[in-house]
Formats: sequence, structure tokens, C-alpha cells
Amino acid sequence: MRSMTDPMARIVDLELRFMTLQQELRELSDVVASQQRIIEALRREAKRWRERFLQEEEAPGDDRPPHY
Repeated sequence: MRSMTDPMARIVDLELRFMTLQQELRELSDVVASQQRIIEALRREAKRWRERFLQEEEAPGDDRPPHY
């Protein structure tokens, strides 16, 4: 094995590290994209629930307590 003072060994080491970082970056990017899709789905669901709640709140109803 070459010594780390050898320029070629240092270049190979740097290239290997760079390739590893590239792979990790791709994986992180995939995770972030997946999380973004989940966040958007949850936002849509929250918006539907909010709209449903507001519609029920506005609907005329019997305001008497159930025991009457």
C-alpha cells in the first residue's frame, strides 16, 4: 500500500471520499423529497379538515342541548 504522502494515494483517497459523499447526498435528497411529499399530503388533509370544520360551524343547527 502506498503512503499517504504519495500524491496518487491522496488523490485516490479523495476520490473515494467524494464518491461516498455523492452517494450520501443522493440518499439525503431522496429522503427530503419523500418528506416533502408527505408534508404536502398532510397540508392538503389539514386544509380539508379545516374547511369541513368551518362548514359545520356555519351550518344552521339546533343549538339546544341534547337533553331537551
